[in-house]
Amino acid sequence: MDHLLKVPNNPFELHIDTSPLDDSESSLNHWEEIRFLGRHPSRRSYHSAASWNEKILIYGGQDLREGPQSGLWSLNLREAYFDAEPWEEIEIPGLGPLCRHSAIVKDDKMYVFGGSNGDREFNTTSVIDLNSRSLTVIPPERPDLPPSLDSHTACLYEDVASSMVVFGGFAEGVRSNTVYILNLSTQKWKRAQTDEEPSPRSNHSSVVYNHCLYIFGGSDDEGEKLCDLWKLDLRTYHWEKIIGHGQIPTGRSGHSAIVFKDDMVIFGGMRDITKETNDMFSFDFLTNTWTMFQFEFQIKDPVTPEQLEEYKKRKSINHNHKHKTVPEPTSPAKTPSLHISKSPDASPVGEGLSFLKKKNSLYDGPPSPLEGRIRGKPPHPRDGHSAVVVNNFMYVFGGDRHQMPFNDLYAYRLVETTIKTPVQT
Repeated sequence: MDHLLKVPNNPFELHIDTSPLDDSESSLNHWEEIRFLGRHPSRRSYHSAASWNEKILIYGGQDLREGPQSGLWSLNLREAYFDAEPWEEIEIPGLGPLCRHSAIVKDDKMYVFGGSNGDREFNTTSVIDLNSRSLTVIPPERPDLPPSLDSHTACLYEDVASSMVVFGGFAEGVRSNTVYILNLSTQKWKRAQTDEEPSPRSNHSSVVYNHCLYIFGGSDDEGEKLCDLWKLDLRTYHWEKIIGHGQIPTGRSGHSAIVFKDDMVIFGGMRDITKETNDMFSFDFLTNTWTMFQFEFQIKDPVTPEQLEEYKKRKSINHNHKHKTVPEPTSPAKTPSLHISKSPDASPVGEGLSFLKKKNSLYDGPPSPLEGRIRGKPPHPRDGHSAVVVNNFMYVFGGDRHQMPFNDLYAYRLVETTIKTPVQT
């Protein structure tokens, strides 16, 4: 079957891509670009992103021409219609421009730490109540308060108590390899007393899996891109360098990392100055095995100017004659169709995809550059983007390429067999 872009309220179909949509053939078939009408967050990179109640939360970031960005934005994946404005800017008094910070969400609170406003760096910990939309700041006169940090990482760790684990970044202008932990209940910081440590770094990635913090990549003091992987036991504070097997990623910084089942998934990042990538790797925590399951691709917009002109002509013809020859179709935004994978490992309806069945469907969107879903289109190469997981989908937002920021949104359907299958040469 051809890959089509179906146009709401129009019976004509544009043939955009003739490749079959077979899950076993390519990781590319799991991507969709999501385009909405209405207001969007401005273009930005090195922002923070978190998930909350099936929503994506985007805060801050930078545009190198315009400086640090402000605004907390929310996208409700459960209620997002394609004829509405699903992005909402949440007004939080006292929340200003910030970039290269970190943020986590626990229950109904978002914890924002560090970052820069373009003039100075901070070691402030702000707590945003997402229900009351209010902001409080944890008092700074605490023992073991971290120094001002930016380009670090922070992860939520759930054990006897819930904690925010901060690692690396620039500590007052010098790269760091120190671990700081904030107890979310007592709101007290402590510096973890660790043994052998990874080298100092910035713009790395970090995830938590099975009581361990995993650190990958980043930039060192010479600006070299790192490809080492370290594991910190969060109960003993023992560091271990992981000797991985398989297809180990090249060094990179500004990439993203998420956890899906027993794997870490790495997307994109900067491999060298002005050399961003959009390749993908998985790391199996149980076997220490790396798998490259998506090559780097140079992406072109699937809708050419000629195709748009043809679409406009057909739309004009349809508008003039639809009362004679063409029945009025039902908008897919009102009666969505759900594309379900034929793969036995795909999430069944009623579990990971249940919320999509109701409202937010994976249909082939219109050819407009403003709205719809374009299936089979991965993001452009980039760094400084964000990635979060909601209901077995990885959502990638923003970032930049050659210092040109994005504000686009992509969804990647996570299937265990796909991310564990090496890409075919």
